[in-house]
Amino acid sequence: MKYMLTLLVVTVTVVGAIDNKTAPVDPVILPCGPHTMKLGDVVLVQSPGYPARLTNKSSCQQNIVCQSPPAMFEVNCEVFNLEDLSTCANERLIISYNTTSSTFCGNITSTWVFPTNEMNLEFITNGQHNSPGYKCSITCLREQTNDQPQQVM
Repeated sequence: MKYMLTLLVVTVTVVGAIDNKTAPVDPVILPCGPHTMKLGDVVLVQSPGYPARLTNKSSCQQNIVCQSPPAMFEVNCEVFNLEDLSTCANERLIISYNTTSSTFCGNITSTWVFPTNEMNLEFITNGQHNSPGYKCSITCLREQTNDQPQQVM
């Protein structure tokens, strides 16, 4: 018996950036609780256990502050699929800032801008619907001049 050994040599060349900029870092997934960001920071918020479907009664509160006022938050939901009831009674994400709050449920893939440097997110589910959940990025940006959340198409 003859055995043939084939040797495959792979050469990998890594080319560094000439301008000394660092490579982008994957956003941090925020657990429940308080968090502080800086201008330009991007983080992820997601339903508990995501990407697993929601199966248990659960809740999560997050208080997010951008250290550099005046600032605003851009919230971009890549995945947002909670039970779609007009009342959002069983599954919902509530985003509050200043004296305003907005309640979200259903199937949404959109971007919103919130004109504040501090906001609270509260997710609540009774675990009966088994929805896919949500995954959203939040970016801390320099404030513009509008006082209302804006949906960006």
